[in-house]
Amino acid sequence: MAKQRNATERPRSPTQRQPAGTSRPRGGTQVPAKRRPTGTGTGPLATASSSQISTISGRQGTVSKSRSLKTNQSMTDSHSVIRRREMQFKGRSLRSTLMLAMVGMTAVTMILMGLVLSSVSSSFLIGQAQHKGIELAKMAAQVGRSVIDSGGSAAENEIRLKRYFDQATTWGDTADTFSDIIGITFVEGQLAGLSWGEDITTRSQGPQLQRINLPRLGWVRLSDDIVVNRTSRNNAPVFRFRVKMNARDGAGYLGSTVWLDLAADKVMSVRNRLFFIVGIAVILSMGIVFFLAIWIAGKITRPLQILVRDMEIVGQGNLDHQTRATSKDEIGHLANSFNRMTRELKGAQSALVEQEKAEYELSIAREVQQQLLPAEAPAIPGYLPYAYYKGAKAVSGDYYDFIPLGNDLWGFIIADVSGKGVPGSMVMAITRTIIRLVANKHQQHAAETLKETNRLIAKQIKRGMFVTAFYCVLNTRNGQMTYASAGHNPMLIYRAASRSYELAAPKGIAIGFNDGPIFDKNIQQFESQLQVGDSLVIYTDGFPEAMNENNEEFGDDRFNDLIGSHGHLGAKGLIDTMIQEVTAHRGRAAQSDDLTVIAVSRVQ
Repeated sequence: MAKQRNATERPRSPTQRQPAGTSRPRGGTQVPAKRRPTGTGTGPLATASSSQISTISGRQGTVSKSRSLKTNQSMTDSHSVIRRREMQFKGRSLRSTLMLAMVGMTAVTMILMGLVLSSVSSSFLIGQAQHKGIELAKMAAQVGRSVIDSGGSAAENEIRLKRYFDQATTWGDTADTFSDIIGITFVEGQLAGLSWGEDITTRSQGPQLQRINLPRLGWVRLSDDIVVNRTSRNNAPVFRFRVKMNARDGAGYLGSTVWLDLAADKVMSVRNRLFFIVGIAVILSMGIVFFLAIWIAGKITRPLQILVRDMEIVGQGNLDHQTRATSKDEIGHLANSFNRMTRELKGAQSALVEQEKAEYELSIAREVQQQLLPAEAPAIPGYLPYAYYKGAKAVSGDYYDFIPLGNDLWGFIIADVSGKGVPGSMVMAITRTIIRLVANKHQQHAAETLKETNRLIAKQIKRGMFVTAFYCVLNTRNGQMTYASAGHNPMLIYRAASRSYELAAPKGIAIGFNDGPIFDKNIQQFESQLQVGDSLVIYTDGFPEAMNENNEEFGDDRFNDLIGSHGHLGAKGLIDTMIQEVTAHRGRAAQSDDLTVIAVSRVQ
């Protein structure tokens, strides 16, 4: 068994640029190298010509446009019919009727309740204040009578009266006044001239009330000896009470009248606050009922609306559409039966459409991929390049290329996209385009080529997809190799002198994970020398991970030993042996991954 030893790695050295051609082997076939003069960039070694790409793009665009027009026309017709049906229901929607009825009834009820509550409460508050004012006026009259009965001069009586009223309207030792009484004045009779507080006889009388609302008795008509007026003081509402003393007060006091002004601003403030609170409560209640009405109406009518809408859609030929059973009653049973009928109708048609779609997409992707991969290995003086490619599916995510860089420099790259089928092939096409653009710019600086490629690709592919790649630049004049890896399998170098292999495994992460700093920090670039008889081998993981019927892999060690044992056969013989061994190992098991390999042998 061949022995393994580490590749010799030296610092990078600059080189210069020179144009040349490219090549491509067909999937599953082995294409021998054809000798061609170097320094050309045309013919089968170059990338697909603009006319080929235009032909493919034109064909794809024509078919896509035709399908898109048919689909759009069908959708437009369907939507037009649905809109016409919806217009028929406007003005007589069951949901709208239920919602408006609930909201209207609730709004009228809440407004009436608010008005009644506000009116009753306001009347109660004002009546309570008026009742208090009448009682205060009568009590003031009795106090005045007591003062007169106690004897004394008019001045003494007035002083005594004011002291009584001051004591009656102040609280505590600090004599704080919290009374609503503005003033009391006695006119006519023996009590004439006595007063307390502000003089009120000169004020405007205001409208006279004929009755007041007593809390326990309701509306009561006032007697002739009691007069209640509404007036104002400094734009503040005031209740004025005028009570005439009668026979029960004593014959000597007949004709005497007491006037009392009572501030009503606090009562009016409480009434206004009550109106505001009731108004807010009514508005909030209407808002709650509005949303509740929408929910209840929707709960009742939504299943029917959904079923009618879905029937219209299916009726226009969209057999993929399914209605949604939102209940377990008769409507839900009808919806389930409708879905079963739709699924049975679309069975054969759906299968046919999917098959045609898949065949169309695969044919386009296969044609694009075949145009992008090299048609054959290039002819490089002193070297024998060879390649093999076989996709696991009609289109794959593997990519390889021979890139002429000029000035005796050739770039060899293999990449593996995390995904197969059409998405993988599209990412492969992007990778191939970008690699070709930046490789000539950076020449022998393999790591810089991968760095810029990563920065460009990371902005193109969707999240979760990535590309592993190994890129090697060979100076055909002296056999010096410069290489770097983006999370790919290591390159194997067969040494003819020792009949062994070396692993060239620089560090690096896959392209697409990070668009800059992390990728640039992790990637490494090394150099090595390819002597006469030596070969380099770059491959994808489809070889060591090939599975047999027992789910056993071919294995990295076995693959590496295969290179060491058969490297002397040259690039073509080595790849032929690799294919034979992997095929024998796999047996009757299906190919699970793409198989791609490049080998370059130095013959002189």
